Amino acid sequence: MIDALDIWLSTHAGLALLPFLSICLIVAGAAFFRGLTGFGYAILSVPLVSLVATPTVAVLMAILMQLIIGPFGVRQARGIIDVPMVAKIAAIACLTTPLGLWLLDIVSADVARLIITVIAIGSFFAFMMKRPQTMNVSPLHITLVGTISGLLNGFAAMPGPPVVLHFVRKQVPPAVSRGSMITIFFATAAMATLVAFWRDMVDIQLLVLTALTCPLMIGGNHLGSKFFGAVSEPVWRGFVMVLLAIAAAVALIKLL
Repeated sequence: MIDALDIWLSTHAGLALLPFLSICLIVAGAAFFRGLTGFGYAILSVPLVSLVATPTVAVLMAILMQLIIGPFGVRQARGIIDVPMVAKIAAIACLTTPLGLWLLDIVSADVARLIITVIAIGSFFAFMMKRPQTMNVSPLHITLVGTISGLLNGFAAMPGPPVVLHFVRKQVPPAVSRGSMITIFFATAAMATLVAFWRDMVDIQLLVLTALTCPLMIGGNHLGSKFFGAVSEPVWRGFVMVLLAIAAAVALIKLL
């Protein structure tokens, strides 16, 4: 039975049973984190998934997952977010997403794996930076946020860092920050999915793998959302930093 399942997964999902189960665990945990905070699914999942699959699979899988889960958060965000500002950031990020995907497609797997992990770790260090209580809404700042978000989205499925730094402020209600980020992430995931199909980066095995793990994404996100605001920031940040440090060490060993 186990051997048959292993063969089936290898044929249809491109992974043996053990790597597949590892990805299931990663997806469920990262989805819980996303539901808990409103961001961070790709930051946590992509570096870890790329250790048991190729970086391209890890990135595209995360993009498809965010496309699937996005409508749930977008529906809840309507009516509380600053639609014009969110739309501007999302539009600029969508325009630069193709460049990020192109870069992912041309670098080697080992280099991409290490860069992705470094981006994820750097993101959490950036989150700890002290920021003004109010948002900078100048056209230049909005353009930079959207541009960097799109590049990171295409290369690492991580549009979050610049968006989080922009929205998460003391004078911005958490629900507004969360809704704004989820809306932008859904838009960038949609663009990345279109570009990935256009570039023939998506195959049947990736779609099967995503379909098999999608219920874990939805369930983990739903469970995490029930604890939104209940876990202190230092606790979840410390936990994630430990996991990312492990991923970085493994990625560096693979590269060397």
